[in-house]
Amino acid sequence: MRRFETGGLLACALVLLSTASAQAQEMAPAPEGMPPPGHQLTLYGRAGGMVYLSDAITTGGFGGGVGVRDTLRDRFILQADLSFLMGIGNVGALRLGAGVQRSGTWTPAVLATLSVVMGDRLTFLTPEHPTPLRGPAVSLGVSVAPLRFTQKGMQLSLLELGVGAGSNLPGMGLAWHLGLLEVGTHF
Repeated sequence: MRRFETGGLLACALVLLSTASAQAQEMAPAPEGMPPPGHQLTLYGRAGGMVYLSDAITTGGFGGGVGVRDTLRDRFILQADLSFLMGIGNVGALRLGAGVQRSGTWTPAVLATLSVVMGDRLTFLTPEHPTPLRGPAVSLGVSVAPLRFTQKGMQLSLLELGVGAGSNLPGMGLAWHLGLLEVGTHF
């Protein structure tokens, strides 16, 4: 389990380091009609829920978290967030995402996500899993944020829906994400 936690923290550190080094580099001016070059970092808080369901485990809940997002050329997104969820015990959820958004005031987005859910869970013994599963629930999926808005350095998202698939070897699990509110500020 510690290997997965270390890998998630390493991935967050790499995202943060790559955005910091890219901001430090001087970029050429943008051609006419193009958004300005460079990176725009956003620190955000979020509220919502996540649940991972399979034949062997159920984990997740509702809660909140914080994250950092890097937007390149007002179009491409890299983000990482960490949430604390309650419902089926106490759960930590790390989510890494990469995707695209629309430019302008209304900025809906689509992201490919990697989610890692760690902590309390319900375990079920099945013929395929005669012993309880150990380690975090990992899933790969897609998230859609249709009600995102950006104005004067602030960002607001009122709804985010996501689904992902994970493997329990043997067997599959489904991860469901629901973002109810996300508020961020550029820096």
